[in-house]
Amino acid sequence: MYFYIGIFIFCVIMLILNNLIKEEKEKKIFEIGTLIVLCIVSGTRYYLGGTDYSIYKNMFEVIPTIQDFDFSTIHNIYGTFGAEKGYLFFCSIIKSVGFNFFGFTLIHSILFYTCMYVGLKRYTKNFNLLIIVFLYKMFFYDTFISLRQSITIAIFFISLRFIENKKLIPYFLCCLLATTFHNGALLLFAIYGVSKIKLTKKRLIILNCIFIPTLLVSILKIPILAPFQGFINLFSTETAAQKASNLINATTTTGISYLHTIEYFTIMFLIIINYSKIIEQDKNAEFIIKLFLVLLPLFTIFRGYEILTREKDYFLFTYAVLIDYLCRIKNKKYYLPLQGITIAICLLGFYRFIILFDNGGMLPYRSYLQESISIIEEK
Repeated sequence: MYFYIGIFIFCVIMLILNNLIKEEKEKKIFEIGTLIVLCIVSGTRYYLGGTDYSIYKNMFEVIPTIQDFDFSTIHNIYGTFGAEKGYLFFCSIIKSVGFNFFGFTLIHSILFYTCMYVGLKRYTKNFNLLIIVFLYKMFFYDTFISLRQSITIAIFFISLRFIENKKLIPYFLCCLLATTFHNGALLLFAIYGVSKIKLTKKRLIILNCIFIPTLLVSILKIPILAPFQGFINLFSTETAAQKASNLINATTTTGISYLHTIEYFTIMFLIIINYSKIIEQDKNAEFIIKLFLVLLPLFTIFRGYEILTREKDYFLFTYAVLIDYLCRIKNKKYYLPLQGITIAICLLGFYRFIILFDNGGMLPYRSYLQESISIIEEK
């Protein structure tokens, strides 16, 4: 536990130092330096990540190198049902150049954090604040546990500029690539439409008025997707059909907690009352609000469907960016209070995840660097 808290404190210190620096080049030192530390923590974790870690490790070890990789037979021969072929091919490439699974997790971590910085840096002037929110909302699940979806999230981060600049073909190609790693990325094709929305404060209020009452759907556990039951038979493979069944017939006993729902609507409320001031802060502000708005149906009508709510991770970075915009309004009058509140909430959420996930399965932190393990496949 002390190690994780130490990492969080380190990130807070880097945020404070970033606040004190005005030069952009110097800010990058604290931003990239923090990401390098997190990259090492995530990439060299040793058997941490719940049951998913062992599943991914076993999958990596059984798949062949590129010269023996066959897309048409990979699942049947190696029993890799449930993993998309693009992900398996990526693993095969890493394996072919001589790395073992421990090398793979480090490469995966480097890829994720690089895409995160390259893709999101342009939307915020305080990337270290984004890192604090990331620790709470995404750090463990998207760098310790979910190896497939985290790659699609990284691709999405890079592709954001294509949505903003209304470049349909490059964006759809990115989405197509992402779906070969995790089919949950199919939602991303529809996200391109946000660039066409003409957003105003009034429309933002209207959309909230429409969706907030649909919270009753999850409260009353109404199976709103049940009418689509017949579509399950359209899927050609048992694995795909099972995933569709899990979605359509999902019970609404799990999903987004009320705590996370309250957090979302607190930020939404602050956006609405400060809408015009936020728009003035940055040329990207309207685009970020649109992406934040994508979360609205996930936190209302679909909040009880665990599979659907996993899609929220693509857009959680908007929390930090919008908080950064709120910090800047009224000559930074709310700068320190908002950052302080954000740090406190994120620390609490960070701590809760550590103790609750897998009954403390993340404790204690272990790195394969402590075990003197090689990342090169032994021959």
